[in-house]
Formats: sequence, structure tokens, C-alpha cells
Amino acid sequence: MIRSHLAAALAAAGLFALSAPASASETDLVLTPDQMSTASGRVTVDEDSAYNTRTVRVEIPANRTLEPHGPKDGYFFVTVISGTLQFGFGRTFDETKLKTLPPGSVFSHRANQQHFARTGDQPVVLQITTISPAGKAETHDHAKGEDHEHGHDHHDHGKSGSK
Repeated sequence: MIRSHLAAALAAAGLFALSAPASASETDLVLTPDQMSTASGRVTVDEDSAYNTRTVRVEIPANRTLEPHGPKDGYFFVTVISGTLQFGFGRTFDETKLKTLPPGSVFSHRANQQHFARTGDQPVVLQITTISPAGKAETHDHAKGEDHEHGHDHHDHGKSGSK
């Protein structure tokens, strides 16, 4: 008898946990590719200030070289959606450290770590999810090759980093 009451209580607790919102925004998100056009270079897919998370899609033009840069705060999870990215970690651009990342590849990126990259003859679309400390916004504009910053690190891919 006690065992059946315990099982019922655990089942009810499990159902309650499943019905609780997964994010502070209390909304689910479903988007199709045509709702996330990267024609402008970047689209914010989702942002949740309660958890300090942001997911963006960026399109990096073909034949672009991105000089070393990286976030001062937070953590990134990156998925290559389309195109092929050549990517490496380090404070100086080093072709011998480049790894070829085809669509479906994933990498993570810690704060205070530098990365560099290069695209080939096709643009590359990335999906980047950032987790930032409270009150720290990360901005990304790899796509246009314009001035942008990761944390407090300001740099310009367009002038020093593009081919």
C-alpha cells in the first residue's frame, strides 16, 4: 500500500516537472529554415535574458579569413549548418592548425580563448548558442566582416580579416 502511494506521488511529481516551463520565457519555439533567413548576415533565433542565453545564425561570406578573436566572457556552442568552415584555436592565424568542419560539425568555445577561421568558395552558415554571465552581452557580426565584439574584445574582420 505504501509502495503504491509512493509510486503515485512520484508519477505526479514527474508529470508536474514535465509541465513546468523549460525556460523563463515560458514559451516554446518552433522555426522553419525560411523563418530564419540569414540574408542580412545574422538572425537572432532565440534569446532568454533570465538564463543569459542567445542563439543566432550567421552567414559568413565565401572567401573570408577571420583573424584570431574570441569572447572574454561566457561559453559558445557552434554548429556548422551549411558550407565548410576551416577552423582553428590560437592567438595567431596558423594554417597548420585549421580543421575542416563540414555541415553538422560542432565545436565549443570557452571564454578567453581565441579562434580563427576561413571559408572557401561557398558561404558558411553557423548556429551559435552563447551562455553569458549575468549582465554580459555578447555581440557577433562575423557575417558582414564589420566591427564587432565578443565581451569587451573589439575587432574588425572586414579590414584586417578578409581576403
